[in-house]
Amino acid sequence: MLRKLLFFLSFFFSIGLFAQDSISFKSIRPKPKKKDSITLTSRDYKRISIFRDTTAVDTTLTLKAMYRQNPVRRDMFAYVPFQNMGQTYTSLAYDCRSVGISPDFGMRGNRFYFSQAQQIPYFYLPTPMIEFSFKSGISQGQMLQSFFSANLTPEFNLFIRYNALRSLGDYKNILSSVGSFSAGFSYYSKNKKYLAMAHYANEEVNRQENGGLLYPEQFGQGDDQFRNRARLDVALSGVNSEENLKRYFLQHQYNFLPASHREGGSEILLKHQVEYQSRNYYHSQSEMASNGVLGQSFTLKSLQDKHLLRELTNRLGAELSLPYLGKTFLYGKSYFYNYFAKGIFVDNNGNFIPHQIKNTDYGIGVQWRKNYKGFAINAQGEQMILGKLLGTEIAGDLSYTFDEKNKVIAGVNITSKMPNFNFLLYQSDYKNYNWYHLDDFSKENIQTIYGSAYTQWGNLSLDITNINNYTYFQLQPASSGEKNQSKPAQYTGNIQYLKLVGEREFRLGKWGLENTLMYQQVLQDNANV
Repeated sequence: MLRKLLFFLSFFFSIGLFAQDSISFKSIRPKPKKKDSITLTSRDYKRISIFRDTTAVDTTLTLKAMYRQNPVRRDMFAYVPFQNMGQTYTSLAYDCRSVGISPDFGMRGNRFYFSQAQQIPYFYLPTPMIEFSFKSGISQGQMLQSFFSANLTPEFNLFIRYNALRSLGDYKNILSSVGSFSAGFSYYSKNKKYLAMAHYANEEVNRQENGGLLYPEQFGQGDDQFRNRARLDVALSGVNSEENLKRYFLQHQYNFLPASHREGGSEILLKHQVEYQSRNYYHSQSEMASNGVLGQSFTLKSLQDKHLLRELTNRLGAELSLPYLGKTFLYGKSYFYNYFAKGIFVDNNGNFIPHQIKNTDYGIGVQWRKNYKGFAINAQGEQMILGKLLGTEIAGDLSYTFDEKNKVIAGVNITSKMPNFNFLLYQSDYKNYNWYHLDDFSKENIQTIYGSAYTQWGNLSLDITNINNYTYFQLQPASSGEKNQSKPAQYTGNIQYLKLVGEREFRLGKWGLENTLMYQQVLQDNANV
C-alpha cells in the first residue's frame, strides 16, 4: 500500500515539475517584435482634378468638415435653406470669379444638386477608401451618401459614388427626392506617356411644388391650430417638377517625348476632351390653379411643360511644356447645343414663337501656366468665333506661396456670354410664361478683380465685380384675378458689387470657435433690379 502511495505521489509531482518548467520557459522566451506592414500616411491618399491639381484627401474631424455634412456636400455659408431638405437655397452672396463662356440650362433652383465635369474628383489610393454617412431629415426624411474608390493597380483607379435623399417635410405638398450616381476611372500608363480620366453621372431632382403659403398671416398670427404646419393652406396642389442630368465625360492625353527627354519637366502633349450632356426639365399639374397664382392657362387640366437640352463639347489641342517657358496649351473647340420645348405655343400677342435653339459654335483658346520661385501664374483666354451664342472669356491670376500656411493670390476674370437658355426661350401651358429673346437680348458682361490671403492667423478675400446687361425675372403688374407674374428682363446699366469675407478660428485648449464675417455692397441706378 505504501509503495502504491509513493508511486502516485511521484507521478503527480513529476507532472507538476514538467508544467512549471514549461511555464518558466515561456516566460523567459523573448517575444519577437512585429513589424508594422502599413507605413502610409494621409498624404499618400491623393485627390486629383481634371486640371491635374493634386491635394491630399482630407480625413480630419474639424468644424469645417462638419459644415459639409449636408445634402450638397459643401459649406453653405451665405446660403439660406428652404424649409425641407432637397429644396433650393436662397443665395446671400455671389461668386463671379469663374462664370463660364456658355449659357446654362437655367432652372437655377436645382443647381446645388447637379455637378459639373470639373467638379468630379479622381484619386490615387494605396489602399481602398470607403465613405458612408446617413442622416435623418424632416418628417420621415433620410439622407444617404456613399463612396468607394480603389486602385486596382498603381496605374488604374476606379470610383463609385451614390447619394440619395427623400424628405416629406412639415408643410403640404412639399415632398423632395434627390438621387445622384457617378462612376469613373483614371489611368496613367507605366511609361507616363498616356493619361485618361473618364466618368459617367446620372442625377435627378424630383419634387412636389406647393407655391408657398396662400395666406401668409396664418404663419405669424400665433393661432395654436397652425402650430402643426401641415394645416397651413398652400397655393398649389397636384404639381410636380422633375429635372435630370446625364453626362458622359472623357479627357485623355498623350506625351510624345520619351522618358529620357523629359528631364526638367519638358513635355509635348496631344490633349483631347469630349463631354456629352443631356438635361431635361418637366413641370406637370393636374389642373389649373383657381387662385390665379400662375395666371391664365391654355388648358384647364393636365398642364405639361417640357424643356430639354442636349450638349456635345469637343476640345482638341497641343500643349508644350518647357522649364523656362512653363506650360502653353493651344486648342480648338466645338460646342453643339439643342435646346427645345415639347409643344407649339404663342406669346401674349398671339404670335407663334420658335420652340428650339440649335446650332454648333466653334472657337479657339489658350492656357498658360508658369511656376517660378514660389510664384505661380495662370492665364487663359477663349473666344467663340462662329455660331449663334458667341462668347468671350479672359482670366488670369498670380499667387505667391510663402510656406505651407501662408499664401496670397490676385486675379481678374472678364466674361461676355449670352443669358441662360430659359431666359432666351420658354414655353408653357400658362399664357404668361411664353417668350423668345434670342434676337433681342444682349450678352451679359461681367468683369471681376479679386484677391485672397490665406495665412496662419486667418483668411481674407476681396471681390469687386461690374455687371452689364444683367438678366433677371421682373415682376409684372397683376391682371384682374391674377397674382403678380414675372418676365425676363435685362438691366442695361451697370451694377457694381463688392464682397469682403474674413475667416478666423480661435482656439483655447481643445476648444475651437470658427468665425466667418462677410460684408457686401451693391451700387446700381435702378433699385428694383
